[in-house]
Amino acid sequence: MEIQQLEILCKQLYEATDSVLRSNAEKTLVQFVSSQDALPKCQMLLDRADSSYAQLLAATTLTKLIQGLNLEQRID
Repeated sequence: MEIQQLEILCKQLYEATDSVLRSNAEKTLVQFVSSQDALPKCQMLLDRADSSYAQLLAATTLTKLIQGLNLEQRID
């Protein structure tokens, strides 16, 4: 999943008035958070995302993921 796609999904999650659209965005983002590439994508979101919603997703996800990392990975 690309950075732009994640930003769009985050915006849909927080701003969509259509409940179906919001629900689909939530389901997709939940799958992203538990994916293998969530950690590097979250780092990219924090570095490059234009959307504060995407940065919030990245920060929240990293906070959850960091608990399972060793010290060197946490520093990165």
